Amino acid sequence: MRDTTITAVSPEKVEMLRRLEPYAYQVAYFMLQDGRLAEEAAKAALLEIGSLGGLADEPAEALRGRTKKAAIKVSLAAAAAALSREA
Repeated sequence: MRDTTITAVSPEKVEMLRRLEPYAYQVAYFMLQDGRLAEEAAKAALLEIGSLGGLADEPAEALRGRTKKAAIKVSLAAAAAALSREA
């Protein structure tokens, strides 16, 4: 079961995640070639990144790297799930 606990997020973290959102979607769409799946994958990747601590201290390139890695990981899982539903 998925944890649906809502925690307070600083406005700075929200702004940082919003700046990363287009990149997360771009990576996910490249992997999945499906807009709906890419939206869900980008959202999941950003939630994963947002749960990490110390992001405000990281340089922009490190955040992009984390975003790319998370988006690829989530996209691969989404693709595997889609394939298993088709089988």
